[in-house]
Amino acid sequence: MRLALKTRLVLSYAVMALFLVGSLLAVSNYYLRKQFQIYVRHKQDMKNMEIVEAVSKNYATVPASADAAFLNFLAGYGDSLLEQGITLMVNDASGTMIYCAANGESVCSHAPFARGAGEPCQDIDGAYSRSSFDITRGHEVVGAIELGYHSPFYYNESDQSFLSAFNRVSGYTAALFSAASAAIGLVMAGLIARPITTVTERARRIADGEYSGGFEETGTVEINELSRSVDQLARSLETQHMLKKRMASAYSHEFRTPLTVLQSNIEAMIDGLWQPTRERLESLLAEISRLSRMVSEVDSLVRAGNPESRLEKTPADLSLLARNVLSGFEANMAAKGISLHFAGEPCPVSVDPDKFSQIIANLASNALKYTDPGGNIWVSVNMDGGRAVLSVEDDGIGIAAPDMPHIFEHLYRTDESRARDSGGNGIGLSVARAMAESHGGTIEARSQPGKGSVFTVSIPADG
Repeated sequence: MRLALKTRLVLSYAVMALFLVGSLLAVSNYYLRKQFQIYVRHKQDMKNMEIVEAVSKNYATVPASADAAFLNFLAGYGDSLLEQGITLMVNDASGTMIYCAANGESVCSHAPFARGAGEPCQDIDGAYSRSSFDITRGHEVVGAIELGYHSPFYYNESDQSFLSAFNRVSGYTAALFSAASAAIGLVMAGLIARPITTVTERARRIADGEYSGGFEETGTVEINELSRSVDQLARSLETQHMLKKRMASAYSHEFRTPLTVLQSNIEAMIDGLWQPTRERLESLLAEISRLSRMVSEVDSLVRAGNPESRLEKTPADLSLLARNVLSGFEANMAAKGISLHFAGEPCPVSVDPDKFSQIIANLASNALKYTDPGGNIWVSVNMDGGRAVLSVEDDGIGIAAPDMPHIFEHLYRTDESRARDSGGNGIGLSVARAMAESHGGTIEARSQPGKGSVFTVSIPADG
């Protein structure tokens, strides 16, 4: 059965209260009855001593069986005891019976045995019991008294009133505790369920695309953590949403520009406005190459983020791998007047050579784009414990602090106008990060605007 959290909490409090109150009453009732049995037995013992004292006080020694006053006393007293459920037998010192009032449980007979009035005492067996007491004068035993009675003993009126009052109080207490627990449960359930309901509503609004709204502090640690997680999820989804819009806009712009150039030039040639000269055809080929390069980079980005894309790892020397990749940039760096400085030590690693070469190429290309003519690029490779570390540093334009958290996002560019002038499309660093992570490594960046940037890749040497 599906129930709301608030209902479950109220029911839990009520059931717990009933269990605790019921257990308390059961234990109390058990010990009360035990104590009451002791009380009843003690009261019977006191009654027995009272009877013995009364009979002993009126007992005549010579001979007691001939004392008419004593016999009259026993007759009246014995009948009154029978009405209370007690039989009386009196013997002299020789054991000869003087008086007996019984109901067939002994050899003598008198009036029918009378049960006591009232409710029977529970948990006490109903066996017939006899107790004997000596009648003494000084240190001499002059007679004996035997008392007989059946259990269960009987509650008198005051006993019944006490037990009835106790049961009523127990019932009222149970009802009061149950009602109080239900009320407390209702309040606590509201306090617990209300912030959860708020978080649920926030999640529903997020699902509908409404990311605004902040975290609300509550008095519960776990709910605060849940609220923070939902708030963080909202911010992340909002960032992803904005990123998708930016990606769509960027892709549209990046592909539209060369396609527009191609279309306008080809249409002009078809209409006879332009002649298909070598220079114009080479320009169109450059635009086609640009489109092809962008498609390849997007494809690289998709493949790098695909968990099913497997690495083909082989043993390699990271220093040698870096030298081979950087050699392809020497002409472009020389043309721009940039000096390349390489420092590397042998670094045996297990990597996918093609994919890791792409990391090096993307970082080198990024440094080349954003380093002014006459600048420097430093590349180093070394071992740090069990990890191989590749560092690419430049003294270029650097990256502004607000841009640092986003530089590895897809299509993010720190300077839109300058990025387009330099040919950047915001994909290279995303691919580098995805490739590094696929090797079980990390990539980090440090930068100071106007002073340059440092990108560091660290991977396990053993792969």
